[in-house]
Formats: sequence, C-alpha cells, structure tokens
Amino acid sequence: MVYIIFTDLDGTLLDHSTYSFEEAREATSLVKKKNIPIVICMSKTQAGIEVYRERMGNEDPFISENGGAIIIPKGYFTSVWDTEDRYTIIELGTTYHRIIDRWPGLKNLQVS
Repeated sequence: MVYIIFTDLDGTLLDHSTYSFEEAREATSLVKKKNIPIVICMSKTQAGIEVYRERMGNEDPFISENGGAIIIPKGYFTSVWDTEDRYTIIELGTTYHRIIDRWPGLKNLQVS
C-alpha cells in the first residue's frame, strides 16, 4: 500500500501561536524515514510555502493558493511535463497577468 500525507500547516504541523514545527519534528522525521511524502496544502503562495518547506527539510510536491497550483520539484517524477526552473507547476487557474491582459480595468478595481 502507498501512503501520502496531505496537510495544511497552520495549527497542524505548525504551532498555532508560535508557528514553530519543533513539536512535530519527531513525527515528520519518522514519516520521512518511511518514504511517505508530506504534501503541504496551504492558502499561501509558492514563495510563502517554500520558507516552511526549507525549515522542515520537505522536498515533496506542494499545493499553493488553496489549490491554485500543484508544484512539483524538478526530477521528483519521471515525466514528459514541461518544467521551469526548479519545479513542474500545474496551474489549475490562470495567471494574474493573463487576467489583467484580458480585462485591464480590473487592475485598478477597488472593493469597498
């Protein structure tokens, strides 16, 4: 059987008030030794999640912006997908720039 752990970090692997993951370090080390991927799923951007991944030593794929993109480190899977820089990125929506190009008026839209 193959196992994969999908998890948010806030209040789960990260302490709710300090954002430390020290209390989860033993468990995440055990999971890593068993070659079970921990796929982080958060509302944060790619850059925001990378900070936590580096601190945790996590090298598995991750999901950013509430499912807006699935980001896979280069070489993680053998595949024919196109890659950019260090990742294969599967964008499930469209980019900000494409939206603004299509509807330029949105750039200055203010919500009150």
